[in-house]
Amino acid sequence: MSDAKKKRKKDSFAVRMKRRGREIKSLGQILANEPRAFPRELLNVIRRSLRTVWDARGGGLYACGFVVTFVYLEVTTLVGEILSSNGVVEFFTEQLLEIVFRFAGESLRNMIQAFIWPVEIITYSPPWGIAIFAAMYLLFTYRIKEPLEQWLFHDEE
Repeated sequence: MSDAKKKRKKDSFAVRMKRRGREIKSLGQILANEPRAFPRELLNVIRRSLRTVWDARGGGLYACGFVVTFVYLEVTTLVGEILSSNGVVEFFTEQLLEIVFRFAGESLRNMIQAFIWPVEIITYSPPWGIAIFAAMYLLFTYRIKEPLEQWLFHDEE
């Protein structure tokens, strides 16, 4: 790892939110003007976001497990919300009114659960949970990590 990457100062929350706002605006413009380019650009934004989480969580099995767990929990929460609504219009009306409190609270709960994902694996069935976790570590280290890093960082020097 280079010295510049080690010493890089974290941007402020406002700067990060401004950057995300520009990305969303750019994606909206691409969707409106060049719909065929949208999937590629969306994948690039997702890749940059995953790269940020990867770097923040150490770039190992824990980071990968955090991302997978968080995405799974968020998708299941969203699908549950959609299925519990009586219709599409009601879903969007409810979400617009309640997103600040309920959905944000559920996302926070999902984030906390994602932070402790190894505990969930190990306590699944204590002797087998430890064996499953050890197997995941070996599989990740020797088969998954290198191709995943190549995909995440292929556009960096």
